[in-house]
Amino acid sequence: MTYIPPIVKACTLATLVLSQVACADKYTDAPESILLNNADSKYDHWNGVGKIFHNEEIPFCTATLLDTRDTENGATGPAYVLTAGHCVLKMHGAKSDVPFEQSIKFNYFTDTSDSSKFYSIHKANWTSMASTDVAILELTDSLETLINDGINPLRIASEAPSTPGKVNIVHAPQRDKLHLSSCTQEPADVPVIKLSVFMDYLKQDCKGIGPGSSGAPSLDATTGEIIGVLSGTTQGFSADDLCFWFGLCLDNKTQSFLPDEAVQSPVVNYFSACFSNGYFNTGTSTCTLKPNFDFTSETRIDMNKSSLKTVLKPGPHETPPAWDIKFSMSTPFYRFKTVRDAKACYLPDHYSGTLSTKDAVINAPIGNEAGLYFLCLLGVESAEQRPSVGLIRNTQIIPARIAAPNFIKPPDPTPIINLSENNEKYALIQWRAKEMLNMWTWAYIGAVGTTDCDTIPRKDYFRVGDAMYIQKDKLPLMLCSYTEDREFDTSDVHTFVVTLPAGA
Repeated sequence: MTYIPPIVKACTLATLVLSQVACADKYTDAPESILLNNADSKYDHWNGVGKIFHNEEIPFCTATLLDTRDTENGATGPAYVLTAGHCVLKMHGAKSDVPFEQSIKFNYFTDTSDSSKFYSIHKANWTSMASTDVAILELTDSLETLINDGINPLRIASEAPSTPGKVNIVHAPQRDKLHLSSCTQEPADVPVIKLSVFMDYLKQDCKGIGPGSSGAPSLDATTGEIIGVLSGTTQGFSADDLCFWFGLCLDNKTQSFLPDEAVQSPVVNYFSACFSNGYFNTGTSTCTLKPNFDFTSETRIDMNKSSLKTVLKPGPHETPPAWDIKFSMSTPFYRFKTVRDAKACYLPDHYSGTLSTKDAVINAPIGNEAGLYFLCLLGVESAEQRPSVGLIRNTQIIPARIAAPNFIKPPDPTPIINLSENNEKYALIQWRAKEMLNMWTWAYIGAVGTTDCDTIPRKDYFRVGDAMYIQKDKLPLMLCSYTEDREFDTSDVHTFVVTLPAGA
């Protein structure tokens, strides 16, 4: 998507001499989210926004019934819904025809429970976490059936917005019913690091977005068409955390007038060309989703890779930062490169030659300076395959950060051992009251008498959040743990023997 600075579009030539803030004054602060009542059918046009359930019991994401009718308003083919990709698979890459047997409830208003019912979801026709966060799901019922049941589908816009504007997000947070959040949105041209690295997305200043809102439609306030699908939010994070964890730093500011503390919604306009005669078909000449290459990582992918001190002066158990990623692809070959700007992944130059995906592993060095790096991956069928729109769209982008150490030791771990009789099988080991964003614990558990915590290589430790359980019938055990912060500064190793009290 070509980005046109908002100031150029939103202001007349006569006002270009004014500040951007003055020009943007017409975009007022967003109002609070409101709970929607629909007993009077006032919001019937949004009754196709529903809630996905697991086993018809546990709600988890919002989704929207899609209007795939032809120009003559004929409803043929199955019903499809649009949601966020992480609601289906929290995995890197783009995949097609993924089994996904869940259910969805429409007419999901707070005062219409008696008239809402479940519909079965058959599969995910397409789910992608490759530079986006979107999924198309197929229901077992036809679109005609749902329309006859009074459910109103919404149409995907054929073009993505290129200027700021007003948007409505209809969503169902947590275990609540449908809410309306109205606000301002603008196209973003700075990549943001989320579950994947978003490249083509909208950001909005809507309020009331929370867990469960994922997958909700971003609706053009004028046309009512779907222009994006809600993925998440960076609201509530400090400027320091926005830069460190999300790559939204002051040094990459453009003429954006919305803050980085915003809601992110990947654009979805390209899906409109993938429906033919009421059916989702990635093989049509106009659909740009293919070719995809079903990337699957076989190792945990952590954004924070290593400290700069492992480059300058590696310790006895430390190695310079490398990607160290094992993966598989559906294609026989792949190409890769490392870049500092994620946008460069979409440029065809500097990719490696074709490499076999059999037992694929990338151990290439990341870099020798502190900061963000991006690994770009393309799956190809042959050495001769050239980049296409679909191939570039599905580029797998993996972020990594080499942190600059502060050389300040974080506090030593202080585990609290809970051997409560309320849990007969497990003992709770807790390091802190809740999980922290910028500090965590690494632990190692071994046999008492043969485990020397000071000689255990750090690579043999495992990372824990705020707590963990161990089986009581395995006690006594030696617990080794140390604290690490986001710059990879570490505390001394804490040693503790976990044992049952006498007579237990």
